[in-house]
Amino acid sequence: RLGGDEFVILLESYSSNSQLGRIAQKIIQVVGEPIELSGHLISVGASIGIALYPDDAASSDELLKNADVAMYHAKQIGRNTFQFFTPRMNVEASQRLFAESQLKQAYEQGNFINHYQPIVDSLSGKAKGVELLLRWQRDDTLVMPGEFICIAEEMALIIPMTEQALHRGLTDLKLWRKYRPDLFLSVNLSAIHFSQDSLIPMLKEKLKQFDLPANSLKLEVTESTLIKDPEKVIQKMRSLAKLGVTLALDDFGTGYSSLQYLKQLPLDILKIDRSFISGIGIDSADEAIVEATLVLANKLCMNCIAEGVETKEQLDYLSARECYVIQGYLYSKPVCAEIITQFIIDDKMELP
Repeated sequence: RLGGDEFVILLESYSSNSQLGRIAQKIIQVVGEPIELSGHLISVGASIGIALYPDDAASSDELLKNADVAMYHAKQIGRNTFQFFTPRMNVEASQRLFAESQLKQAYEQGNFINHYQPIVDSLSGKAKGVELLLRWQRDDTLVMPGEFICIAEEMALIIPMTEQALHRGLTDLKLWRKYRPDLFLSVNLSAIHFSQDSLIPMLKEKLKQFDLPANSLKLEVTESTLIKDPEKVIQKMRSLAKLGVTLALDDFGTGYSSLQYLKQLPLDILKIDRSFISGIGIDSADEAIVEATLVLANKLCMNCIAEGVETKEQLDYLSARECYVIQGYLYSKPVCAEIITQFIIDDKMELP
């Protein structure tokens, strides 16, 4: 039975689960072999869910449904693999369906809001820019991104969510630049954005709408974004660089991106991950990584931002190594737009 990009294979007999596993692995291997199409080599992946009769279901409809649930789990754990159905999967599928429904409803009702964390020049004690951090206002609770971003990405809801957040962010930035004309807005891009041809036209339209220069916008990508399709990401980032936006590699050192790719990227900034900053004064290995990152950035003519700075000791260590652009709780937690406005009007970001 065919439907979209899914198909069903019925095996009337088999000797063991391990035999089924070997069959599934062979199917994945065969499906993944490149084929030539219009002069181009094309390859696809396959994720397989396996359900057994009568162990997993008493009817054909239930058997297909459970195989589909198992296939979804195979996709969740990384694709190009297979999973046998377990009853627990149905519980997780119900929970997932509920979470997706809540997230979609929150988006439609406008329950996502922007918070901002200042990015501070420690020499002057004043903010150079702010990073936009999305929050979900659910009743009286603020839900952190870790609880909804992955689901939003898998639903492709992250695209309109980011566009809405960017519109709010540029509205705020337009006001703030009346007081501090060089202030920038930093926005995180999901890997899924790089598969969208609409990304650059959308950014051009937004910058034109708010009459803002391209360099007032800083786009952050993570190393994990590079892993998925490095060539495509590099091409898109080069187009973004031509547009004039500032590009930053977030969470540097926590992923597995090749230094060869790093050399090809039109990056302006490396952000040193908080996991290394937290080890300053505690772990010599973390300190070595921080220092190596600063040297690397300098050699590649990039700037560095240290994120997750929480103590004066960390700040002094970074300042001694000429890393002056700081982001972290030492200066400010992520806060609402009104508080950022007051910071900027006061023209300072004093340490507590």
